[in-house]
Amino acid sequence: MINVDGEALEIPTALDAALAWWKPLTGLDPAVTRAQTRRAAEYLATTGERLGRTKLIDALADGSTLNAATWWGRAVDPGLRQLADAELVEYHTVADIFGGSAKKDHSPR
Repeated sequence: MINVDGEALEIPTALDAALAWWKPLTGLDPAVTRAQTRRAAEYLATTGERLGRTKLIDALADGSTLNAATWWGRAVDPGLRQLADAELVEYHTVADIFGGSAKKDHSPR
């Protein structure tokens, strides 16, 4: 956030842009899908670890918004794959593991 003439302006990050452009076809409310994907991506960036489905579900799928199977299968997994295509998270197909992006600068390209 920056301040211009006393007004705060939000500067979208690359994560913001990628999620805004993504049109999830998961059968869930797109806002919920994007929000849960954002939580997972930010968690990966914060931990700096490579985590698989089970560890992400254990850490973040608390059941308050979606049950664990829906949270992963219809929201977070498709969302993280979208972010991997945008090079904002790493995806390792052999082990089916996600990690924080090698790119530490998440500002718009």
